[in-house]
Order: sequence, then structure tokens, then C-alpha cells
Amino acid sequence: MPDIAGKLFPNLTTLIVQLLSTGVLLIIFKKFLWNYVMQYFSKRADYIESTIQDANTMNEEASKNLEIAEKQAREAAAKYREIVDLAKEDGQKIKQQIVDEANVEAKAKIEQAQKEIETEKQQAKDSLKEEIVDVAIEVATKVMNKEMNKDINKELVENFVDEVVN
Repeated sequence: MPDIAGKLFPNLTTLIVQLLSTGVLLIIFKKFLWNYVMQYFSKRADYIESTIQDANTMNEEASKNLEIAEKQAREAAAKYREIVDLAKEDGQKIKQQIVDEANVEAKAKIEQAQKEIETEKQQAKDSLKEEIVDVAIEVATKVMNKEMNKDINKELVENFVDEVVN
């Protein structure tokens, strides 16, 4: 049994040596390395803090930029709607102008056609009148079987036809 008990419990000299070694290492660490380690941790903490601040700053900037972008998008949409409305108005004005011009042109053509019809009617009346006068003179000449003054007869027949036609 002594063999097992000796292995379960550490040797007192070994324990003391190990504790003294650990103490010496702690003193050396405290004397030479403690300040450097603390400076490193301080720098690391400062770096982490500045990174967090930079991230917060960027987040705030991103929020501002997002608000600006949304505002610009709303303004662009409003301008788009305004441009579309103006284009529709211009289209309606142009349409109305074309319709008005077409109506004016149609009226002018109708008036021109009516004038041409009246002119042709008058020419037809004149032509018919001349033919009637010529036929009447011929008939009168044949009926009377004698030669009369053509100019006087023509004038008489024209007057007669004018009275009948008008």
C-alpha cells in the first residue's frame, strides 16, 4: 500500500520546488512582461473601440445616405409624374390642334367645293341658256322662213329666256 499512497500524494519537496518556480516565473513576468502585455491589451481595446465607433459612424452615414436616396427617389418619381402629365397635356393640345386644323381644312374644302358647284351650275345655266337661244332662233327662223336680223332676234330670245328661267 505504501506504494499507491506515495503515487497518489505529491512529494513535499517537489511541491515546494514547483511552487517556488511558479513564483519566480510570476515575478519575472510581472517585472519584465506585465507592462508590455497591458499595453498590448490597451491598444487592442482601443482598436476594438475605434472599430466599433467607425462602424457606428458608417451606420449613421449609411442611414443618412439612405434617407437622401429615398428623398431623391421620391423627387425623381414626382418629376417623372410631372413630365408624364406634361407630355399628356401636350399630346392633348397637339391632338386638339390637329383636329381643329382638320376641321378648318374640311370647311375650306367644302366651301371651295360649293363655290365650284355654284360656278359649274352657273356655267351650265349659261350654256343651257345659249343652247335654248340658238334653238329658239333656229326654230323662229325656220317658222318664219325668212332671214331676220340675227342679233336682234338673239337679244329678244335671251330676254324671253331670262324671264322664263328666272
